[in-house]
Amino acid sequence: MAGVTVSAVPHADVPLFARACSHGEPGTTILDSACGAMKGELAQTADWLGRRAPLRQTVSDADGWFEFANLRASTYDLWASGPMGTGFVAAIPAGAIVARVPLEAGRPIRVAVEDGNSGRPLSGAQVALLPRAGGYAFLAASDAEGTAFFPRVPTGEYHAVASLPGRLADAGPVGGDGASLRLHVPRKLSGHVLRQGEGQAGIRVRLEGQGLQGVMQTQADGRFHLAGLPPGSYSLVAREGQEIATATVRVPEEGDFTDARLSLGPCGEVAGRVVRPNEEPLSGAEVELSLSRDDFGQRTLVTTSADGRFRFECVDQGRVRLSVKARGHISPFEPLGRELPAGGSLSADFILQPAAPARGRVLEPEGRGVAGVRIVLSPLEVPGLPPRGEHDGVLRGGGGATTAEDGSFEVDGLAPGRYAYELLPDDTFFGARGEVRLPATNLRFKLLRGPARTGTRP
Repeated sequence: MAGVTVSAVPHADVPLFARACSHGEPGTTILDSACGAMKGELAQTADWLGRRAPLRQTVSDADGWFEFANLRASTYDLWASGPMGTGFVAAIPAGAIVARVPLEAGRPIRVAVEDGNSGRPLSGAQVALLPRAGGYAFLAASDAEGTAFFPRVPTGEYHAVASLPGRLADAGPVGGDGASLRLHVPRKLSGHVLRQGEGQAGIRVRLEGQGLQGVMQTQADGRFHLAGLPPGSYSLVAREGQEIATATVRVPEEGDFTDARLSLGPCGEVAGRVVRPNEEPLSGAEVELSLSRDDFGQRTLVTTSADGRFRFECVDQGRVRLSVKARGHISPFEPLGRELPAGGSLSADFILQPAAPARGRVLEPEGRGVAGVRIVLSPLEVPGLPPRGEHDGVLRGGGGATTAEDGSFEVDGLAPGRYAYELLPDDTFFGARGEVRLPATNLRFKLLRGPARTGTRP
């Protein structure tokens, strides 16, 4: 195919969807909605990829051939675009004599950009489409109707990010109909930390919310403030020694929040132990504490020590709920809930039963493993579970997993019993449902191929 523009970009060893969020919880990636602090960085990354990449670019000749000369030894992704189609080929090593780039019709994507307050269209915003594999960006500007249109991109999964001077960047996954992004005017949050009504200087105040995390320090009069926030709900925690203060505030869309008040009071403590039925301690178990009071909510996670013990040192007063999870063991079906008074203490011990193994593979008709299939197991008849109807008609204690490259899966933390399974593949295969009994260590599920699709998927 002649006249096709071919771009070579460095292959991303760590794909975009696997890059860690430097300001979020462990395990959060840069594309997660919980990584709000990275949206501006994501917009800058997209601008760099769209304007300074590709590394090289050429146009195919009358025979459809193209060549990149003097590339350094590395691996590259190739993106192709021409009047007859578009295409993508991953991980081509430098020095390859021929790289075949199949073209497909591709698909159009529309991204709507709106004012975060009024919902009116925003024109002139830079919008980028980022493939989840990373390494490339398609750029466009929103028109008078607030729409950025990408007429033809290769089939695949994308993330959209939009930015405009004077606004906070926004980002989100692209669905079947495109994406809708809202750009907010940055807002401010300020308030006071008090002890018996007097402002306290030098107190660290931690903020969380809207995918953001930040730390402020109070001034001489006990006042603190933070700028550059999107509207929404935020939790605030101030602590000094054995005193703590918490609050939840909502920054409005039309202005700043200037009167957050945090009054320090004595810390409480929650401690306990996690063991097996034979009283053997369970080390490395995850214990999550959820605290709620009025409109305030906070979650904290700790792991048990070698003797199975856990401790939350400085907890504010309110309703405490404890959840426990340990690999190879069954978690309690309901969190343990208790009231914690100001400066009080709670003790809670947990005995976790061994879980029933649920391992196997999902296969295509020819017997090869199928990657990326979601398997969900829902209990039908499990000894010890409350009867159906006591929890809104739903039995709890189920779980799920996604198959690895070889089609293997393992669902952890399930009790022995009878389960309904559901297989959720992509549109290459039909889904499937049925029943299994656990424990089971050699489950085999075969998928039937779905209807043939037109075009080529990268």
